[in-house]
Amino acid sequence: MTIKKLVNKIHSSNFQGCFSITGGGMKIIEYLFTTPGTSKTILEILIPYSKNSLSDFLSDALDSHVSHVEAINMAEKSYLRSKTLSRNSNTFGISCTAAISTNRLRRGDNRAYIAWRSEFSKGYTSVIFQKNRRTRQEEDIIISKIILNTISKIIGINEYLKIKLYESEKLEEHNI
Repeated sequence: MTIKKLVNKIHSSNFQGCFSITGGGMKIIEYLFTTPGTSKTILEILIPYSKNSLSDFLSDALDSHVSHVEAINMAEKSYLRSKTLSRNSNTFGISCTAAISTNRLRRGDNRAYIAWRSEFSKGYTSVIFQKNRRTRQEEDIIISKIILNTISKIIGINEYLKIKLYESEKLEEHNI
C-alpha cells in the first residue's frame, strides 16, 4: 500500500473529521491536501503549538504535555468539533501530540501519541523513538503514516502502511 493509494481510499469514504496536531505529524497535512478529495474528508485541522494555545484549545491547564491523556483530550475535542461542523453521522476526531528530534537539548524520550475518537471507537497509539537515531523529518514521516493508519482503522479500510522501526523503538495501540 502506498501513501497516495491509502489517501485516495480515505477521501473516497463517506467519513469526515477534525484534526488537532502539535509537535509532530505535520506531514499528514501534505499527504491529505496533495491528493484530490480533501474537502470531502477534512473539516478542520488545528495546530495549537504553544503551551498557551494548547491549554486554550483544551480549556484546561496542562498537567502533562505530550502524553496519552493529552492526546485523548485533544481527540475528544476534535471529535466534538466534527459533530458540530458536519451533518454526516460518520465523523471522527484525530489528534497527535509529539516531542521529536529538535535543535536543543530536551529531556525525555522522542515520542508521539496519536489518539482517535469516533462514534464507534476511541483509543490511542504511542510510539517511542530511539533518540539521536533519526532526523526530525524522519520521525515526522513515521508519525504521519501512523495517523493515516489510524484513519484507515476508524473508517474501516483496514489496509495499512508499513511502519519501519528499529528494534529498540516501541509502537503500541490501546483501545479504550
